[in-house]
Amino acid sequence: MASADKSEFSREAVWRPSYRAFFVYYVAIAVAVFGPLINPAVGVPPWVGFILGLAVVAALALRKFGQEYRATPQGLKRVGFWPAVEEEIAWSDVGEIKVERGLTQTLLNVGNLVIQDKKGVARLSWERLADPKGVKAVLEDRKAAFAAES
Repeated sequence: MASADKSEFSREAVWRPSYRAFFVYYVAIAVAVFGPLINPAVGVPPWVGFILGLAVVAALALRKFGQEYRATPQGLKRVGFWPAVEEEIAWSDVGEIKVERGLTQTLLNVGNLVIQDKKGVARLSWERLADPKGVKAVLEDRKAAFAAES
C-alpha cells in the first residue's frame, strides 16, 4: 500500500481551468452575437456584434487553454503558454492552501486556490478550477506525503 501511495505522488498531476467557470463569457458571447439581431434599435450592426462575439471567444480560448496547473514531485507550478510564464513553489515552501470562490462559483462548483508560502505570502493562484475542494485535498495529501518523506 505504501509503495502504491509513493508512486501515485511521484507522478505529475495536471489541472486546467473548467468549462463551467466561463459561464459569464458564454453569456457575453450570446449578448454580443444575438443582441443586435434581436433588438436592432440598439444601433449596433449585426456584423459588429459577431466580431465582438468572436473576440470574446478568443479571450475565452486563451484563458481556458492558455494555462495549466501542475503538482510535481518537486512542488507546485502554474504554467502559462501565451504569454509564456512559469511560476513555481517547492513543497518545502508550501504553507496554507486556501479555496476562494463567490456565490456564482459555488453554484457552478468551481473556484480558485491561493497557495501561500510558510510566511503567509500568496505565491500562486490557480484560477477557475472544477471542484476546488477536491483539488485542495489532493494537494494537501501530496504536501503531507512530501513532509513524511523528508
